[in-house]
Amino acid sequence: MILKNNYYCLIAGLPEVFLDDRKLSLSVNGFRELAQGALKKEDVKLMNLFFLPADNKQVLRLLNKMEPDTALETVYPLQHLEDEIAEPKNSLPAYLNQFIADFKGEHLKYETSPENVLSWMYYDYMMNCGNKFVRKYAEFSMNIKNLVVAFTCRKYGKEVAPEIIGNNAVSKALRTSNSKDFGLGMEYPYAEKVMSLMNNPNLVERERGLDLLHWDYIEEAVVYEYFSMEKVLSFMLELMIVERWSKMSSESGRKVFMEVVDKFRRSFEFAEEFK
Repeated sequence: MILKNNYYCLIAGLPEVFLDDRKLSLSVNGFRELAQGALKKEDVKLMNLFFLPADNKQVLRLLNKMEPDTALETVYPLQHLEDEIAEPKNSLPAYLNQFIADFKGEHLKYETSPENVLSWMYYDYMMNCGNKFVRKYAEFSMNIKNLVVAFTCRKYGKEVAPEIIGNNAVSKALRTSNSKDFGLGMEYPYAEKVMSLMNNPNLVERERGLDLLHWDYIEEAVVYEYFSMEKVLSFMLELMIVERWSKMSSESGRKVFMEVVDKFRRSFEFAEEFK
């Protein structure tokens, strides 16, 4: 039996967060600083797993000879990432070490875009974590991401299979099924919810709905957790969702959101017969 670390003082002192909050008393960065001083070393590593996507983006920029994005809040300092790319010492998470070596050797692990390869390797890394909550949440998150991509590709007449990451049951169904819900509706009820959301022309409502799916999953996953690391992680993930939406209420937040929308639209520009 594995004994869990409990964090009574940390969790008792955390504010409540709600999906419709617009003003937060604690930022994600503030929480990270607070948690790093309260958590055991192994649990800080668990927490940092959820911030590695920023490192993924930075590594891709550096490998593509682009200027680093200093706004990215990475786990590893920029200089560390630059040094690891220049002279690998395998000091990063295993999947990142492998991706850097594969990219420089021009033989990526999967036949898809470098961005998708890195995302695939990241989710594989998460789903092999020793913590059940991390594994399950990572797989759920990957499934949602894949469902969004699959329904979007189908809508615009683009081939689905090359854009799907992972090798789990959902990934395989999305690559091979021609049915309306990719044959997932019975076993994965949220597949139909994603399909319904993707048919909503309002992008803000769509994004809100997708975040609500994540929120509900988190709430259900920790319903019997009270002072464990899983409760800490659930708070952090919910705080990340709320903070993202609180920023959307500002002018700069709306500008960033519209830039994301424009990029999304441009990525699915096809010939007229597909529109």
